[in-house]
Amino acid sequence: MNVLNFNSEQCARIRRHLDAYLSNELLVETTSDVLRHLESCEACSRELEARTRVREALRRAAVTQIPPEELRQAIQRQIRKRQPEFWGGSPQLTWAAALVVVVVLVGVMAQQWIRLRQGRRMVASVLALGVSDHLQCAIKGHNYPDIANPPEQLRQKLGPQYAGLLEVVQQKLPGFEVLEAHICSVQGSPRKYVHFITRGRGTILSVILTRREGEQLPNGKRFVSGNSGSVNLYEAHLDGMNAAGFESKGYFGFVVSDLSQAMTVQIASELAPPLKVALDAGSESQARVDLGEVPFAARWHRHS
Repeated sequence: MNVLNFNSEQCARIRRHLDAYLSNELLVETTSDVLRHLESCEACSRELEARTRVREALRRAAVTQIPPEELRQAIQRQIRKRQPEFWGGSPQLTWAAALVVVVVLVGVMAQQWIRLRQGRRMVASVLALGVSDHLQCAIKGHNYPDIANPPEQLRQKLGPQYAGLLEVVQQKLPGFEVLEAHICSVQGSPRKYVHFITRGRGTILSVILTRREGEQLPNGKRFVSGNSGSVNLYEAHLDGMNAAGFESKGYFGFVVSDLSQAMTVQIASELAPPLKVALDAGSESQARVDLGEVPFAARWHRHS
């Protein structure tokens, strides 16, 4: 193999094409020119190997996370803008520049991982509230009759603010019987929540609504398990129970049972949209009177 001058015009021209060559973006004729040159130029061949290693390092660094689109575009713009001198300089500068890119990407990925972990913890902690209510009131407390209470009695227990929700639950839970519906509280905590206890498909299933006091479940495909209409659905498996959650303007809603996760989410997908509409249309002032004003952090701490 003949070694051509590093600063030759031909080497400079070929090196301007190397990144496009690695990305298979060159025309056939240009690709042939690059290949012929690489066969006769050891310096440019080494440069191609170095760039290949840099690309592989970047791929390995980013294999589990995708950097924000705006960052990726900004890096590409800078590389293209400075490509002749960026890659035509010394090997030390080339590797230093590549290292900077790697460090930036690793930093971005670390931030994304932290946000992902925090978001998943938030989803789990919110859904754990519904699971705890289901276990304490329906399963351990067995606060429901063997024969369903009459609908009129259930409406009276719910009060004027929530009586209309009974019909929504009955219509959207085919195959389930509403045994009990009431505004429930947790011993030792001022928090209250609306609780529908239903029976069907060989199990007890709870539909629970509690005020969210400004707290929000995280958005993003990595947190949301699906959606029904404009309502995002979240899921978790906690304490042997499967839970599906959603949020309205002022409430968190939960469907909790020991049915499969897929079935629990499917039931929630039918319930969530009409319940959200009904809750959002309700009186904000009356809801504050019925369920009280307890910060979410405080009520979760006391409940757990």
